[in-house]
Order: sequence, then C-alpha cells, then structure tokens
Amino acid sequence: MITNTVSLIPSREQGWRMGLANMRAKENAAWWQTRRWCIQCLVALFFLNFLMVLNLKSGGINNAVTSFLMIAAWVAPFVAMVICQDSILGERHSGTAAWVLSKPLRRPAFILGKLIANGLGLLATWAVLPGSIAYLQFRAYGLDQLSISGYAAGMGLVYLNLLFYLTLALMLATLFNGRGPGLGIALLNFMIWLPFLAEPIMKYAPWLLKVMPWNLLMPFGANSPLAGYLMLEAPLPTVTPIIATVLWCVLFVVVAIWRISWEEF
Repeated sequence: MITNTVSLIPSREQGWRMGLANMRAKENAAWWQTRRWCIQCLVALFFLNFLMVLNLKSGGINNAVTSFLMIAAWVAPFVAMVICQDSILGERHSGTAAWVLSKPLRRPAFILGKLIANGLGLLATWAVLPGSIAYLQFRAYGLDQLSISGYAAGMGLVYLNLLFYLTLALMLATLFNGRGPGLGIALLNFMIWLPFLAEPIMKYAPWLLKVMPWNLLMPFGANSPLAGYLMLEAPLPTVTPIIATVLWCVLFVVVAIWRISWEEF
C-alpha cells in the first residue's frame, strides 16, 4: 500500500497577506520545479539573441540594437499575457481556484502570489538572461559606448513594458472568463506600429504616446525608443510614459484584486 505524505505549512500571515507565502511557493514551484523555466529561456534566447545575431551579420550593430528592442516589445508581452492568463483562467475553469480560496488564503494574496511568482520568472527568463547575453554580444561586435549602468536601465524599461502586459493580463483574467480579450490586446500590440494604425494615432491622438508604453521600446513616428536613450546614457526627452506605465501597472493590480474579491466560486 502506497501512502502519500503531505506537508502542511501553517499560514502565519494575518489580514490581506494570509496565505501569500504558500501561494507564492506554489506558483514558484510551477516555474522552477517544472520545465517551464527551461522552455522560456530557450524561447527568449532564440527570439532575442539568435535573431539578433542574424541582424548583426546583415544590418550592422545599430540595426541589431533596434531589432533587439522591437522583438522584446512584441514577443515578451505576448508570452507574459498567455502565461498570466492561463495561470488564473486555468484554475478558474478547473475549479482549483474555488478550492484554493476555501483555504486560509485571502483573495488579494491569491492575486499577488501569482503576480510575484510570474513577475520574477519572466524577469529571469525574458530580461536578465537574454539581456546579459545581448550585452556581451553588443560589446563583442564593437558597441563600446554601452555602459553596464546605462544598459541595465534600458533593460529596466524592457521589463517595465513586459510588466505592463503581465498586470493587464492579470486584470483581464479576473474580468473575463475567456482568453479572447487578452489575445486580442496582444495582437493589437503587434499591429500598433503598422502604418494604418500608427499614422492616425500620430495625427489625431499623439497624447497617447505619453500615457501608453509604446514608446518605451519602439520608435513611434519621429520618437526614438526611450530604452535606447538610457542604453546610450543620453538625456531622456520625457519621463511621462515611464511614470504612466508604472501607474497603469498599479491600477491593473488594484482592479484585479477588487474584481476577484467580488467573484463567486
């Protein structure tokens, strides 16, 4: 007869943090005790580093830097939205969320546990690892003006852009029962720089560039990406999009916590 021993860890947190440590441990295990981290590392290295090598050989160093930031602006948010939505919707559809929330786990801790674990996982696999390798690649191809501090600040905007879509997916997964809205926004993120969308925005609503994260990593109209300024340690023309993106992330998390608090399981 085979018996399974389950170690129960008492939850010592109080108030809204009750169960946060256990929830975070569960979500971290989904990242680091499975093949997820390995798969994400390989995907990130292919899109961000291998494709950049092809651009280094064909278009030169300047084209490679732009390509690195563009791919980070396109692919990483899509991955973040898929992972985060599946993390919540998968549990909602399977009934696991209802079972977990019947334990000593507060609903804010349910959201924050997923945010922290997925945020750290994506930070390691889509920012730190490919960013570090890309820095060595840039230096190897003669981009000597890249300082470590400036480059790290630029990669900070890469992660901030990813965090925007991660928290957005978190909110959408609490507002809707399907993956359609999240995937639609991820697709729009790909299309926003196409002329039929970019030109009307620049003509009729240029203020959107100040309140959305689009210009953090991508050249939009005559505006160069802000991450490029930081990487080259040049003065930023504006910090408004950075502040606005941080505020969006906070708002998305607040709405997600508010919505899950009213969810009936």
